[in-house]
Amino acid sequence: MKFEMSKGWWIVLQATRQVWFVASLYCVAAVLTALLGVMADPVIPKSLQDIIGRGAVDSLLTIIATSMLSVLVFSLNTLVQASTAAASNATPRAVGTLLQDRIAQSALSTFLGAFIFSLVGLIALNTSLYGGGGRLVLFVATIAVIVLIVVTLVRWINYLGHLGQITKTVAQVEAAATPSMEHYRRAPYLHAHPQKDKRPAGLDMIEHDKIGYLRFIDVPALDDIAERLKANIHVLERPGAFVTPGRHIAGIALPRESATDEETRQALRGAFTVGNARSYDQDPLYGLTVLSQIAMRALSPGINDPGTAIDVIGNLVRIMASGSEADADVRHGRVFIPAIETDDFFDAAFTGISRDGADKVEVGLRLQHAFGSLSLLPFEGYGANARSYSAQTLDRARQMLDFENDIKRLEASARKGHLTG
Repeated sequence: MKFEMSKGWWIVLQATRQVWFVASLYCVAAVLTALLGVMADPVIPKSLQDIIGRGAVDSLLTIIATSMLSVLVFSLNTLVQASTAAASNATPRAVGTLLQDRIAQSALSTFLGAFIFSLVGLIALNTSLYGGGGRLVLFVATIAVIVLIVVTLVRWINYLGHLGQITKTVAQVEAAATPSMEHYRRAPYLHAHPQKDKRPAGLDMIEHDKIGYLRFIDVPALDDIAERLKANIHVLERPGAFVTPGRHIAGIALPRESATDEETRQALRGAFTVGNARSYDQDPLYGLTVLSQIAMRALSPGINDPGTAIDVIGNLVRIMASGSEADADVRHGRVFIPAIETDDFFDAAFTGISRDGADKVEVGLRLQHAFGSLSLLPFEGYGANARSYSAQTLDRARQMLDFENDIKRLEASARKGHLTG
């Protein structure tokens, strides 16, 4: 059986994406490397112990300590400015993907780790923990750290040329959204049964005690609870929904004259992770929403950049076309999860752009081309929704465009994509 992520593993995954996690690993590695010389000192041959003098290593470590602190402060300031630019030029929802970028995390962590390494090394040198063999090991480690710093600086300088640019931000959002869509194609119901249009009557309804966005559902945990109760669990909200006390997130189909105790209800709530922001992992609509918001910001009168909106439409088509449908792989036979309607994908991606770009013929033409491309894909409902949203886009354009020839161009584009008769 393929590995399936539980809530615990998902929390670990979220932690590994944070800047502090990678930086902590580098700091631990730096401390261990600096102390390696102390432990290795007894095994270094006497003939090699006097090759490196104490002053040589001390000078190198001092240079690293002073320079890395300055570089780290500069890099943090640059990252903050890039995050501010991404929030103002794109959308605040895109900042999270910028902070999770591995190149930026690696650069910051390398500079911080090198600074910690030099500090620990200097402390050990000045407290006479190192013998001749230890100084040799520390010197070799210092040279390796300098090489790592140089390589990281070269990559970081090249990366800084794109950091915070709208095109880079869009690419980062697409990179985060595509795996989510691919996973959805493979497991649209998270390896559970699809919830039918009509849910069973008499469910023991469960609500969450927190307010926020549903970020993750631990389906294996729900299945374990259902097996213990010998009942079926019907999930009522998918990740991405905004939940509050009073809004039911699940229902339990219990045998007659049975009731759910508070401990079980609390365990069931624990399988639903609620937070202040949405997550890409189980929410394929989130990436489409973020990209659509970037395009809408570009179409706003204050920015007026239809070129970015046109580029984003291409990203949206690539995401919606990614992945391939697979046969249903039901691993949790007692859990039922509702589907994401095809209209939800088109609505998240194109409704806002269609509305805000209705007065720009170039945006309308690109939308019609996108609908024509999506209508050819083999996914269920894509053809009908592409024709529906093409008609809506045309209706909006007819109300906003004054030049008759522009309207005719849009109608011709729709006919060319076989979206209208």
